[in-house]
Amino acid sequence: MKNLKVMLVALVAMLCFSACEQHDGDFIEYDYSKNLVGTWTCMDNDYAEAMVINADGSFAITGITAGGSLHEDKGILTVVNNKISLKFESSGETLEGRLEIVAGETMSIVLNDKFDIRATYHYCKEDLSDKVIGTWVCNDGPEDKENDMLIQTFKEDGKVIFTGVKPNEDGYSMNQELSCKIVGDLMFAMVPNVTPVVYTVTRLVYSPNGTSLGDILTQITYAPLEEGFVYKTSSWLRVKQGLNLAGQKYAYSSAYVSNAKGTDEEFTILSNTFNMANIEGGDFDVLFRSELFCVDLNANSIKQYFRSNGRDIEIDIPITVDGNKVTLDLSAENAAYRKVDIYMYQDADDSQLHMYMHTKAFIDYFANMELYNLLAEGKINADDTAAVEKVFADMEARIESINVSFVFKARN
Repeated sequence: MKNLKVMLVALVAMLCFSACEQHDGDFIEYDYSKNLVGTWTCMDNDYAEAMVINADGSFAITGITAGGSLHEDKGILTVVNNKISLKFESSGETLEGRLEIVAGETMSIVLNDKFDIRATYHYCKEDLSDKVIGTWVCNDGPEDKENDMLIQTFKEDGKVIFTGVKPNEDGYSMNQELSCKIVGDLMFAMVPNVTPVVYTVTRLVYSPNGTSLGDILTQITYAPLEEGFVYKTSSWLRVKQGLNLAGQKYAYSSAYVSNAKGTDEEFTILSNTFNMANIEGGDFDVLFRSELFCVDLNANSIKQYFRSNGRDIEIDIPITVDGNKVTLDLSAENAAYRKVDIYMYQDADDSQLHMYMHTKAFIDYFANMELYNLLAEGKINADDTAAVEKVFADMEARIESINVSFVFKARN
């Protein structure tokens, strides 16, 4: 609502209002006050705001303007018929105008000046700050990030733990903590590592049981630019915090690759050819098409089946599980291997398993697999430290960065 003060005093059309026709100023005899209680939000053009109105007429606002500046204020609201007055705590200013409301739907406040200026909000039937708590995996990302692995966990303390492509930046982060505030269906989030401080605002659309896989959260993010904002839409699937691995069996379905950088040369992983200059998710289809994940938590292991050079190979990898973090520990069987930390997520009914690898995990995992193959074929000796280290060094030299998301589907 600070936008109303700014526009009235400075006559600067910087907020989410549009001009409308002049009215005669007659007021309707009706008590609208009882219809105002609740949370109202606005997100349009270069401004976004949430207003919470209480039964005693007090209100609180949170909003951002062009450039991503956050403002918060409080005040007292009074209504006589359809004439509305808002007194702000921070400045002591009072704004007066006309109220137009469709109960439970929309609220417009029209300031009477040389031109009528209208602020229109929609009513939030529920506050989503509690509804979204938990972990979500991006189901359908923004057009420029649609194949990137994005994971976010909303915590009860108002923090968000984020893994994947950095919001509004190039590059990736692992378990980065972001500060946010959810009011109604709007989320105000601080952009990390930016000076001066900049915020984005995101409209949240929560759909419980939105698909057969579980809850869906659609996010329409209002990201600040040097002038104005840009909209980015993404869809998120709720996944479980923690894993139910006992007795579960999964088959490889697809892979998504992003942030891939490295040498422009061909190399092999388990006899399959790759090139970091043009690697894509589909390149893993040949490698994994016959691989099945059989998980037996009682045995504390992940059992993998695949074919290499015409041979059927089965590897039983010891694991430790900490929430969604899974450590693959082939080194427990042979010190030549390295431990690998990956992240796994299951949907509501365990029908899908998402496995995420960042750069180091990818290098160590596939170097382990290549080493396993070389040892099995007798091409290398596990006691030859130099030869073992060369397998890992060669993989590291090829790969500058990569993030891979593997999706597996349940099988009988």
